[in-house]
Order: sequence, then structure tokens, then C-alpha cells
Amino acid sequence: MKDRLVHNSISRRHFLQIAGLALGTATLAACAPAAAPAAAPAAAGEQTTLSWWNGFSTPTVQEIVPQIIGDFEARHPNIRIEYELSGGPPGGGDLVEIMLSRIAAGNPPDTITLWDAPSQYGALGALTPIDELMGQAELATPDSFYENVLNTCKWQGQTYGLPASAAGAAMFFNTDRFTERGIPMTRADFPTTWADLRALSDELTTRENGELTEIGFMPPWDATWLYPVWSKLNGGQIFDAANSVYTVNSPENLGWVESWASWIDQAYGGDFEKLNILGNWGSSYPHDNSAYYNGLSSIKADGSWIMTDVDFPFQWEVAPLPYGPSGTGTASGFWPNWFAQPKGGTHPNEAFLFIEHFCTKGWEIWYRAIPDTPAWRGASRDVVTQALIDKVGEERALELHRFFLDALEYAAPMWDSPINNFASDTLQSAVTAVLGKAKTVQEALDEAQALIQAKLEETLQSA
Repeated sequence: MKDRLVHNSISRRHFLQIAGLALGTATLAACAPAAAPAAAPAAAGEQTTLSWWNGFSTPTVQEIVPQIIGDFEARHPNIRIEYELSGGPPGGGDLVEIMLSRIAAGNPPDTITLWDAPSQYGALGALTPIDELMGQAELATPDSFYENVLNTCKWQGQTYGLPASAAGAAMFFNTDRFTERGIPMTRADFPTTWADLRALSDELTTRENGELTEIGFMPPWDATWLYPVWSKLNGGQIFDAANSVYTVNSPENLGWVESWASWIDQAYGGDFEKLNILGNWGSSYPHDNSAYYNGLSSIKADGSWIMTDVDFPFQWEVAPLPYGPSGTGTASGFWPNWFAQPKGGTHPNEAFLFIEHFCTKGWEIWYRAIPDTPAWRGASRDVVTQALIDKVGEERALELHRFFLDALEYAAPMWDSPINNFASDTLQSAVTAVLGKAKTVQEALDEAQALIQAKLEETLQSA
């Protein structure tokens, strides 16, 4: 595991399955105790002990978390945080499964770190809404986080947690390869539309004896966390949170998936299985046989964490994601980590103070050590991860930090559905069926739309 939470889409698609294993969504809703009235703050001199469950366990985390806790307890001497850094709940076991069981039993922890969006848990009645507390907060006010990042914590007008991080997405490109090809390329020069990106990619694609030896850019079919971004880049959306409706088979999404299919057919011969054997197009890590790391591709869409996670054997730059023919401009994506208060906690006011601190001032301490871009607008634009400074120098590290902060202003809506993980898996299966020529785009997205919308309605009826 990396020092931050692992950014792996498969590992984070387990919530609904675990909820079912623990109790079933209907049972959870029925058994969870009603939200406790806000307890009065502890009297002066009286100490409150809060329990915090978390999934953090690496050596760097074990060094940094006590610093954040110490800073919080110094600011709030009447509150003590009870926690461990085992990567699970006290006594071991699956963090989410045991949390749901404890909520149903009426003895949950006061606070918890989540790896899936609070919107999912909030829709099932598993978390305490915090809107009233945010309205009175010093730092974690409703407008103090990037809008679409905070929306990952909302369901039907209520807020069920706070985002701590929002590690961003960008186009990464191998500047050494462009230099070798004699193609001038800076961030300002990078294509802003899919058509221009395709033209550039074709210019970088080579074959020997009919076999691909290098390509420019491979449509990122396996980066499912970016699907909502590609939809927005073509003027669409996957989930309409305001109306609780999926729009998987909209014209904009049909156009997006069709563009990938035709790109792979026309530029790379259309043999999906052969391309998968050739290299790992989704990963940037050398141990995954990354096509980008190994120089088989020169351009890749990925998350900001790879800037410190990977020691690339070439110079690189970042640029905003290009937009499609139905789009009007760039969009960005993000992968958050969250803090929340399970329903039935006995110290909601003090618990809010803790999650507020961790997701604001505390995250500045975290961010110095671990490259998870803050979701809090108040974070300093001059605080940057030391590991990035060590790699690229302070001036460039600060510039990259600000690039990813600014990109959160135009982030796509994402992580805001109660069935986000199910929908992501289902849509990936549809895209894979199209690229593997098992179904047409229309057939695949129509089927995915029906499955996903039905699952949403089933989930909401049982909650």
C-alpha cells in the first residue's frame, strides 16, 4: 500500500456488496437508531473521548497522523481522540462491514475515514447529517470546499461527511519523446480537443512489420473513475443527482464511447485483446507493465499522485484534458478521501470539530507528506508535498500544486450516487463489450442504463 490511500478503482467498488453481507440495505435502514439530538459541548474542564476508525496504516501515516491528532488536541484540550493505525477497526476485520454492524447495534464509532463517498452511505441512513454544524463552523462551512468535491458527501439536500482530499486528473505526456520526434510540445501547445489529440496521437504512432511499436494515446477504458469526466468533456453526464436519474445512454455518452471504439479500430487495428496483451494501458506503475512508463505510449490520462509515486525514466509535463465534439471546454476529475460521523454517535458536536480539523488545517500537515490535493479551498497555495519538491524542485512543485488546485474549479460531478460502484462496474462492462465488438454502442449503453437505473430504484426503495 502507498503512503496515501491506494487509488485503485477495483478496490473501492465493494460498498454495496459489503452492505449486503453485513445486514442488507433494508435491515440497515430498519435497525439503525434514529439520529441522536446534538449533544451539548462538554463543560469547561470536562474531557470527551472520541473514537476514530480509519484505514490508514503505512509508516508515513503512522508518523503524520499523531501530528495531526496532537495539533487537534492542543486546540481542543477537552477532547481526546482514541484511535489506532492498524488499517481497520479495533480488533481487526473489514472496516465498512463492522461499521455497518455497529451502527445497526447502536454502538458505532464517533468518526470514521471512508474510502467510498458519503453520498452512498447517507442514502442508506448510515451517517449523521452535518449541515447544521457546518452552518456554525469556523472553517468547514458549506462554501469552503470545492463544490463538486463537497457534493460527493451530499444526498437529497443533506451533507453526510467532509472531503479531505481531491487528488486531480490531468493529461501527462512524455516531453522527451516529443523532443526526439522534433515536435514542439508544452502545456500551452497541448491539444484542447479530442480531434486534435487524435491527430497528435496518430503522428506519434509507429509500426514495424505491421506490429505496433509505439502509440501516442490510448483511450483509457479501464480508468473507470474518469468516466464521468469523459462524459462531461463531451457535454454529458452519467448521473443526474438532482433528479436521481442515470443518463448512461444519452447522445453525448453514445458519442463518447463511439469515439473510443473508432479510435481503437482505425488507429490500432481494433484487436482489443491483442492491445491488452501488448501492455497495461491503465497503469503508470512499472511493476504493472505500464505502457506509459515503458515508453510504448507517450500520453496518458492519470491522477496527480503519480507525480510522486512513480520515478519516470523521462521528463514529463501535465495539461488539461481535451474536450469532445459535443463539449464546450475542459473538465477535470478527482479522487477523494472522506471523513464522516456514523449514525448514532454519542458526541456529534465534538466529532464534527475533529473531522473539520482533519479536513482543513490537519490536511495541510498531511499534504506536506502525502500528495493528496486538499479539497478545502482555504488550504495554502504555498504548501506542497515535500516528495514532489525533492523530485522537481520547489518552484515547479508549487506550480504543479496550483495547477491541480485550479482544476478543481472545473471538476465534473462524480462520486455522487448511492450506487456509484455498481454503476461504474456496469458501465465498464458495457464499454468493454463495445471495444471487444460483442455489442454495438447503442445496445451496450441501453442495457447498462436499464440495469443501473433499476439498481438505483431498488436501493432507494430499500433504504
